[in-house]
Amino acid sequence: MASSLQPSPIVLLLGLPPKTLVGIDLITFTSTPNFHGIRDLPEGWHFLYTGTTESMSLRCGAWFYVGDISKAGIGGNDTVLVARNQRPGPEIYIWKWNTDIESLISLKGESDLDRQDAMRYKANLGAIWRSGGLFRYRSRVSPAMLSNQSISTQNETPRLEDDTETEESGRRDWQQLTDRISPSLLSRVIGSPELDVDGHPRWMVTSAGTANRDADHIPGLDQPIKGQEGAPDTGGEQEREFGFLPVDLKQTWREGAVGRERTEAAQDRSWALGELILMNSSSVTGEITVDERTGESQLLGELQFTFLMVLTLMNFSCLQQWKRLLELILTCRRAIVEREEFMSEVVRLLLHQLERCDDVEGGLFEIDGDEGGAFLRNLLTKLRQSVDEIVGNRAESMVKIELDKLEAWLKEEYDWELKREFIVRRGMIRLEDGEEVEMEMDGNDEDEETGEYAPLVVDLDEGSAAPEEEVDDEGTPDMDLRY
Repeated sequence: MASSLQPSPIVLLLGLPPKTLVGIDLITFTSTPNFHGIRDLPEGWHFLYTGTTESMSLRCGAWFYVGDISKAGIGGNDTVLVARNQRPGPEIYIWKWNTDIESLISLKGESDLDRQDAMRYKANLGAIWRSGGLFRYRSRVSPAMLSNQSISTQNETPRLEDDTETEESGRRDWQQLTDRISPSLLSRVIGSPELDVDGHPRWMVTSAGTANRDADHIPGLDQPIKGQEGAPDTGGEQEREFGFLPVDLKQTWREGAVGRERTEAAQDRSWALGELILMNSSSVTGEITVDERTGESQLLGELQFTFLMVLTLMNFSCLQQWKRLLELILTCRRAIVEREEFMSEVVRLLLHQLERCDDVEGGLFEIDGDEGGAFLRNLLTKLRQSVDEIVGNRAESMVKIELDKLEAWLKEEYDWELKREFIVRRGMIRLEDGEEVEMEMDGNDEDEETGEYAPLVVDLDEGSAAPEEEVDDEGTPDMDLRY
């Protein structure tokens, strides 16, 4: 009996009201009166969040790491952010419900009372465990667990095998969705972490968090975001501005570029991607050169972070940044060859994310009015065309291999066709009354160079030294602005 009560990584959630929405990683559930925490946490990143209701309420959550946090991500300076006063022994995270802000706060150890409370809660851990107050960590809920039907003894072995396989699959999914998130990335985007009584860092996020560029500013009513001039001190609960990577899709060429260079950089955003990576890369120790892999990890980590904050918190600003990053990366052409490993990892990550997009309440493509994913479908169609033109039939291309996998999954799940030659852009359809109407796909103007994308011919009228003047009925000269 004693061996079964050996402490495993645990997060204690004290004072949590019943019927509170609780989510950890890829699952959500409603708390009961006897629920006091989660045990058997596996090593790696975890995101735990709560909401007073399942839908229309503010959600608050925190990132924390179980195990050696220096292994998280591959950022060059991540270990600097590890708490040096972290104590050895079982990892026990103690969070208490704060009724004033309707959120979980950690015991920070700033007072003797907090330290005494922490010792008391740890001493009572065995009693909480025996009473069934600790929920065993699950990465995914299997169909067998959701079923209310009784299962006979002879079916117990297949059920356990199914549960084990489902759990292993869920943990792989979560690891693939978080393997590039690092302490340095979270501190850049969210801000410095808070440390609990045992020195464990955690990074707080809410569904109301936003980047300044995504905020709706109303003069006279806006409250400054924490960190900005004039922001009030609210005891640490004021929203912080997200420190997202600066993605500017309106200018993707170098300063001073003109003519063909500027046109090519607008069509192929590889230069802008390279500058963003270089700006977030670290220098190689003892050398002048920089390690661009750290910059690439920052982009991949931010893609993971923003998607998961949409998945769990329905955060609007994170959705916009996720789309901006994808639009920048998926419209690159030279990078398909020059940054082959990075581009292939982006496509691989996108497949893992889309496999979970139905977990978003209301659907990932519907919450932003994206018309069934037209935004992403257009980007992937352009990427497919670029890969076919640049790589061709070269089978060893990592980008082509991953894109083929993504395309096959999209074809099966959504019936998307990414090859332009197979997409019907204009045709006749027959209505129910037998009338035939010609229909044209939205966004076809850019591909066929019609409408607003049509070439504009301007007559410079070089033989004319000055605009002609015409005299109206009242004898006043009118300027003829023909060029």
